Amino acid sequence: MNKQQFKEMMGFAIKRCEAFEKKLTPKRQQVFEILLKANKPLSAYELTDQFNKQINTPILAMSVYRILGFLESVGLVHRLKLENKFIPCSYVNDDREHQLSMFLICSSCNKASEVNDLNNSVKSLFRELKMKGFTPATSQLEISGVCFGCQQSTANTIKKKDK
Repeated sequence: MNKQQFKEMMGFAIKRCEAFEKKLTPKRQQVFEILLKANKPLSAYELTDQFNKQINTPILAMSVYRILGFLESVGLVHRLKLENKFIPCSYVNDDREHQLSMFLICSSCNKASEVNDLNNSVKSLFRELKMKGFTPATSQLEISGVCFGCQQSTANTIKKKDK
């Protein structure tokens, strides 16, 4: 994320909170900024550690959990349940609500990416589940696997060993 995108994201976060008649306090903003700059999902404890390294006023993990709950309630972050980590919403800037989220989580490098369901395949899956009489407990789909970068890295390592 470049400086301009970061600035736009922070501006949007403030507007988003105002739309919910809530405030993005300095600590909330600092936690959100750490998540934006991380480029990977972080646990509340990882966020606490990074916050305490970067900010002069220490924060407790319990406070970070409350802040994350707030950020999640206004749609700025998602909680990855498989990992028990948090990631900024990738689609907050397009100013629309998305009721279904899909995440691809690399088990090798721990990066996660939110995938936009442009062809409605996730919606179709959830409709099919409901038709079968199953009600999902969440509107979030998380798929764990190995990303392309890690697959390439592994393939290159194997090739070197074979030589």
